[in-house]
This record gives sequence, C-alpha cells and structure tokens, in this order.
Amino acid sequence: SDKYNLVHRLDRETSGLLIIAKNRQSTKIFGKLFKDHKISKVYLAICQGHPKNPESEINLSIAAKNKNNKKSNSITRYKVLQTKNKLSNILFVPKTGKTHQIRIVSQHLGCPIVGDTKYNKQNKYNFEKLKLNAHMLQFYMNDNKYEFTSKLPTDFLNFFRNNNLKLVSGKELKTFLNIA
Repeated sequence: SDKYNLVHRLDRETSGLLIIAKNRQSTKIFGKLFKDHKISKVYLAICQGHPKNPESEINLSIAAKNKNNKKSNSITRYKVLQTKNKLSNILFVPKTGKTHQIRIVSQHLGCPIVGDTKYNKQNKYNFEKLKLNAHMLQFYMNDNKYEFTSKLPTDFLNFFRNNNLKLVSGKELKTFLNIA
C-alpha cells in the first residue's frame, strides 16, 4: 500500500521545508537524490555572537548516534549575512547530513543558535523555539530545476523585526547556493 513517507528529517525544533513523498517510488527517487548529494539545502539561523570569518567551509568530526559512537566527517559551508549587536544572521549549506550538524557547527564557530537549549548554554534570549529554519531546497529532476523557499514562522519574523535584522533575499539565497 502506498502512503506518505518522510524522505529526510529535521531536528524537532527546526522549522522549514521537509520533503514528503506520496508513494514508495517517489521515496526511492528522492532517497537516491539525497544519497548522491543532488539536493541542496540552505538553512537560515540567528546566532548569538559572531564567527571569525564571514564565509567559510567547516570540516568537523561529529559523533554518530549509534551503538559504536564512531565519529564521522561533516562538511558545512556558511556565510554571514549580517551582524548586529551580539547577533549574526547566517546562511548554512550542509554538504553532509549529520544529526545536529548545523547546531554543532555554529557552536564550534563560537556563535550558537538562539533558542538552542542543547548547544547554547548561555542562551541570553531565553526563547523556547530554535532560530533555525530549513529555508530553501533545490534539486534537478528530469532535466528540470526545482526550488522551494519556506515562509519564516511568525516568531522568527518577530525576532528579526525586534532586533533590526534584515531578511535574506531570494537573490542572496540563490547566489550562495550556487557557490556553496
């Protein structure tokens, strides 16, 4: 019997886009696209602090969630869009798909994500919701390019407004995605 299937996952606290397949065949197709790194994802995060470099690629070993607890490599590209006061508005493009990858990378950069109760021990903004959004997906299928952009949740938008942060433009997203 055909049923809807999650093709990939987001952390429970992360908002944004998620691919759900309508049947087994679609699940296999999208699963292969992910396995072959043919789907690009851009995440938008509001972070507490500023990374040293405004743009870079980070290669980190992250402990796997399995019985062997072996570490595996994660690769993440990032670009700082704006810094204001003690906040940074950052785009992340994970090249690998490890659990909590972006949250761990932002902590490693010295600017954990606002609202992250696991990796941001000095969460000064005391938000219940993680300020991390799976903001854009891009992939090619049957010689066609598909792009999807999420609407930001109200609490995310309010945080931008209340802290005078600028919203990312579609052009900035596409430019970064094409070089990442």
